[in-house]
Amino acid sequence: MSKSAMPSLIRHAEAATSDGMCTSGCADLLSFLSTLTDPRRRRGIRHSIASLLAVAASAVLAGARSFTAIGEWIADASQEVLAALGIRLNARLGRRVAPDEATLRRALRSVDPDEVDRLVAAFLGARQPRPAPGTGTPPAVALDGKTVRGARIHADPGSRAPHLVSVVTHGDGIVLAQAQVDEKSNEITAVQPLLTDLDLAGVVVTADAMHTQTAFAQWLVDVKKAHYLFIVKANQPTIYEQTQDALAGLDTAFAKRSARQSNRGHGRIETRTIRVAAADGIDFPHAAQIFRLRRDRAGLDGVRTSKEIAYGITSLPRSLAGPAQLNTFTREHWTIENRLHYVRDVTWGEDASQVRTGNAPRVMAGLRNLAVSALRQAGTTNVAKALRHNARSFDRPLKLLGLNPIQTG
Repeated sequence: MSKSAMPSLIRHAEAATSDGMCTSGCADLLSFLSTLTDPRRRRGIRHSIASLLAVAASAVLAGARSFTAIGEWIADASQEVLAALGIRLNARLGRRVAPDEATLRRALRSVDPDEVDRLVAAFLGARQPRPAPGTGTPPAVALDGKTVRGARIHADPGSRAPHLVSVVTHGDGIVLAQAQVDEKSNEITAVQPLLTDLDLAGVVVTADAMHTQTAFAQWLVDVKKAHYLFIVKANQPTIYEQTQDALAGLDTAFAKRSARQSNRGHGRIETRTIRVAAADGIDFPHAAQIFRLRRDRAGLDGVRTSKEIAYGITSLPRSLAGPAQLNTFTREHWTIENRLHYVRDVTWGEDASQVRTGNAPRVMAGLRNLAVSALRQAGTTNVAKALRHNARSFDRPLKLLGLNPIQTG
């Protein structure tokens, strides 16, 4: 698989295919899950670990929120569906037997969630369309974390909820990687390993102020050959003050280095005005431009309800991103919140889920990432509607995962 403008998880994809090449027709979930380590004792195993994960992934794509719902979904599956999901033929009975809820529960609790996330990301990366290099604005990915509030890392009542850090493409919201950290503050040390296997050459990495760190910026540009766009706050007091001073003044002074965008939706109008300056004298690795972003929110009657000002820094030179492009990057950073975290919470009820302890919440979060991303790759804009659509036919979620479709004649 050759390098491209978009992240492609090259090493993961090559490990999962025989020759390192995979077209949209050959990327199926089972082929990637076939390398998943099975932690169970060999005695008494009836179903492969890959088939059990494929069952759960398909059920989540049909709207399942719990182990009970996954078990109910597969209980009604035909022999053709079971075969497509890799369920083995029971020689004694002469047919394939669907796994029950308890079997699925034990499997999802026992697998290594880091390994599941890596294989899911490899599967999605192999299917991700890649734009030709040099066409328009550089591609971008957003980096951010989410706490699974209803879950606990351990069974004891005082255990913390798992905090998951994800990398998501701007615009379409495809999840490229995910990792768990003990606490939100540990995101800083987790992001570099999370990005190591991604091909980020020429890609813009956007992140909030927590990740505005000199070592991280240096690594992104020097090692990953990527660009960064970070928000600057008081955690970097020197460059925060320098940025404020450089971008202070009247709008007329920045008339040629500014851009405005307005969006109407969710019962409000948001206007985003950005002013940009060269990062002259800013002591931050590879800094090329700094910016001041003003967000004005108003009701549909046009009456302003709030104003917010934020500052940022980027390695992108003006030749690659002018004010309008920087404005778009800052807005689309919130893809990760609006098109992933919000969807997992509202559509699947993640924070209220009864799947609460051990590895299971993390694995289920990974399967929801897979579902959202597979639907986005198929062009879905309304995830809830798509899940209802999938729930009416077994072959629909299977097709989205590249598994053999059911022959209906």
